[in-house]
Amino acid sequence: MIVKAYYSGGRIDVFDTDRMTDGVPQPGNLLTNYTLDLSDVNGESLWLCSYYYEAAQAYKDEKGSKDLPVARRRDGWSFLLADAEDMQRLNRVTMDGETVLVQMAGELVDVSALSWACDVADVFGPQVEEAHNLLAATGANALADIGVPASIAHRLAMSVDQGSKEPLRF
Repeated sequence: MIVKAYYSGGRIDVFDTDRMTDGVPQPGNLLTNYTLDLSDVNGESLWLCSYYYEAAQAYKDEKGSKDLPVARRRDGWSFLLADAEDMQRLNRVTMDGETVLVQMAGELVDVSALSWACDVADVFGPQVEEAHNLLAATGANALADIGVPASIAHRLAMSVDQGSKEPLRF
């Protein structure tokens, strides 16, 4: 994962998580995941947190759902990507080339949450509705078989029955 922070004045910081390969800080590490913490984004900081999955002898005999040994998630490290001074000049943050945070009218907007909401409203909701209509027209009733809970299809159908051509946004 590559995180880039773009600042006014032409500065771009690049954080390449593929380069933290030394296993010494995280013994028994089999897998690492990263979290870009946006909880204080309009406050004082922007943090990238790492977590790792430890394979330890203490729980090697413990079996998971697939009857495989379990590796436990452990706290790794917190990396300060932008401090209070940086936050005042931060314009955009991308993760693997996709914008996840952007400056708009003096505020930082969580674009990943905005993108999700738009996808639900404009892409996935209408797709569920069309699939439901197709299945209803063919006499089939297998919406749940394609991963859509019946309650979602029912709510979308109710929004259309009430005269709205717009599906429910959430």
